[in-house]
Amino acid sequence: MLKFHIISDTHYYDVKSLGFVDYKDQTLFNESGAILNAVFDWLLAHDDTDIVLIAGDLCTNGHRENSENYVPMLRRLQEGGKRVFVISASHDYYSIGIKENEPRRPDMVYRDELHNIYYDFGLRDAIAIYESDPLSYVAQLAPGYRLLCLNTDDGSNRCMDGLFTWAEAQIRGARAEGQFIFAMHHYPVLPPSPIYPIVSGNIFACSEGLRTRLVEAGLRFVFTGHTHMQNISRIDTPAGALYDINTGAAVGYDAPIRTVVIDDGKMTITTSSIDSFDWDLQDKSVSQYLKDNFDRMLNGIFEAGNTDVSLMLDLIDAVFRINKEKLLRHRRLLQWCGRFFYRLTLGRAGRLLLCGRRIPKSVRDVRVKDFVMEIIRNIYKGDEPHSIETPMGQAVFALAGRLERLGKLFLKRADLPFESLQRFAISLVYDGGLPDNNAVLPLADEYHICA
Repeated sequence: MLKFHIISDTHYYDVKSLGFVDYKDQTLFNESGAILNAVFDWLLAHDDTDIVLIAGDLCTNGHRENSENYVPMLRRLQEGGKRVFVISASHDYYSIGIKENEPRRPDMVYRDELHNIYYDFGLRDAIAIYESDPLSYVAQLAPGYRLLCLNTDDGSNRCMDGLFTWAEAQIRGARAEGQFIFAMHHYPVLPPSPIYPIVSGNIFACSEGLRTRLVEAGLRFVFTGHTHMQNISRIDTPAGALYDINTGAAVGYDAPIRTVVIDDGKMTITTSSIDSFDWDLQDKSVSQYLKDNFDRMLNGIFEAGNTDVSLMLDLIDAVFRINKEKLLRHRRLLQWCGRFFYRLTLGRAGRLLLCGRRIPKSVRDVRVKDFVMEIIRNIYKGDEPHSIETPMGQAVFALAGRLERLGKLFLKRADLPFESLQRFAISLVYDGGLPDNNAVLPLADEYHICA
C-alpha cells in the first residue's frame, strides 16, 4: 500500500521583500505565503503518510527572494517528518520577460541553478537521474512503488527525445522488477477541459512522448499541474489506458490538496482544503474568499471587454495561458462580443435565437456573463454539475443547438476541434466522465506489485 499527498502550483511570492502586487489572476500572490503556511500545517497535521509531492511552479517568475524564502518552508515539512519530492517549471526561474543577450541578474534565479536549489527535495534521494538535464529523476517512495519525475521545461525545446528514451528505460526496468511506477509532470498530458486545447496554444506538444512512448513502455498514471484546474482524464490507447490527474493551484480557488491511496488493485483519490489562513479574510470563509478573488478576476475580464480588448486578453491569459497574438487578429469581433455579452441574459439570448420557450423560466434572467463565470469557476474547481436534466443544462443545450443549426455552413468551413457545437457546449458545463475531486481508479490487471 502507498499513500501520499500532492499539491501543485504553489507560486510562492515573497510579499515582504517584493511588495504588494495588484495583479488580477486566479492565484493569490500576496496571500501565497499565508496560504502555503496553512497548507503545510495541514500536511504536517496529517501524519498518516510522510510523502508530499509538489508538481511544479513552486515560486513566482524566478525572483531570487521567492526561492530563498520558499526553501525554508519545504525544510519545515522535512523537519516535521515529511519526505518532499518536487519538480520545477517555468515560473521557478527567470524566463518570463527575459531579453535576448541580457546579462545575468543577481536578483533572479536561472534554470541552471534549480538543481542545486531544490536538490534536497527529491534529487538527493533519487535512485536514477537524467544526467543530460538533471531535473528529472526516479525516486523509490516505498517498497514496490516508484515515482518518475519529468521536467520537460528546458527553456528552448520542451520536446526532448533523450529524456523520453531515458524515461522509457526507467519504466520498463521498474515493471520488470515488479515495481508500480507512476509519473509527475508539470504540464498536462490530456486536456483538463474541452476548451483548453483551443486557448492554450501548443502546450501539449511537450506531452506527446508521454501519451505515446511512455504509455507503450507501461506508464498508466501521471500527476500534473500548470492549468490550475482540478481534473481527472483518461485516454485509451492500443498499449493501454493513461490517466492524467491534474491538480489545481494550491494558492488559487479552491486551494486543493489531494490524498492518494494505492491499494487493493485501485487508486483512491480524495481532495481536501484548508479552512483558515493568517490573513484578513473580511469575515469570509476561506472558500468564499478564494471564490471572490476568482470572480474579481473574471469580472475584470468582462469589464475590459467593454473598453480594452488587449487588457481583456491579458486577463484571459492569466486564466487559460492563451496565444494573445493569434486572438488579437480578431480584435473587432472580440470587442463587439465583449460589449454585447456584458448585458445579455439567457432569456434574451433565447429570444434572439428564436428558442426562448426552451429556456427554463427559472434561469431566463441570469446574465450570460454570470453564467460564463460560473462555468469557468466550475472548470477550475472540478466536477461541472449542469447536466441536460438541470435548468442551466437545458438552456445551454437549447442555445447551442440553435447556434449550431444557424451557423451550420460556417461551422463546416471553420477549423474547429469539435464536430458538434451543442455537444461541445454541454461538455463545458457538465463533466459526465470521471469525478475530478474524489475518484476511485482501477489499476491495470497487468500490475503485480512486489513490495
